[in-house]
Amino acid sequence: MSPAATLGTVLLAYLPAAITPGPNFVLIAHTAATGTRRAAVAIALGVVAAGGLLAAVAVFGLGGVLARTPWLATALRVACGGYLAWLGVRLWWQARGSGAVHDPGSRGSPSAPGGPSDPVAPPHQDEVAPTPPNQESAPARRGSAFRRGVVSNLTNPKAAAFFGSVLTATLPPTEPAAVRAAAVALIVAASAGWHLSVALLFSSPVTQRWYARAEPALNRVVGSVLVVLGLTLALTP
Repeated sequence: MSPAATLGTVLLAYLPAAITPGPNFVLIAHTAATGTRRAAVAIALGVVAAGGLLAAVAVFGLGGVLARTPWLATALRVACGGYLAWLGVRLWWQARGSGAVHDPGSRGSPSAPGGPSDPVAPPHQDEVAPTPPNQESAPARRGSAFRRGVVSNLTNPKAAAFFGSVLTATLPPTEPAAVRAAAVALIVAASAGWHLSVALLFSSPVTQRWYARAEPALNRVVGSVLVVLGLTLALTP
């Protein structure tokens, strides 16, 4: 098979695995719809980076370590399952918190602008509000989001199944190193295109407004799915 045909086969095998909704999709879409676009993009980039690492490990034969050490494979499987279940429990907890309704009247009844019942005068335009001491800087938040994306993909059973079996079967070790390196680059490019598109789509104002209305129910559904996936992965030998 020619190098072009081999790379085409790798791409055709990877695309269905990438676009099928899984933990990575849920994490990126949920962050984009309820948080900020920057955080969602940072998570997507973390997913892409971890995918490139997994692809390189599988393509260049380091995955054989797991085959020679069953206890390590079992430990990773249990850790992955526990992480997915923990994500599901977190979503359920967020669904509980999002049910609280703020009373708009608790801030006092409205009055005429500048009237005597106006509780707080607007600050002078030259005054600068103090920064909360526990508030993270923007680079720190982006770094945290990036790490979440990395961990999500490294503990993603779908990614492990693809890179551990499908990719190694599609791209045998007899292929030249240049072809294998090109396959890794192709997977990274395809992953970036898909996951960044998800981050941008779900961070649009229209999607965010729809997600805000449906968030409690969606959190419960997605959380339940993640808990079931995690327990199944951890308990199935």
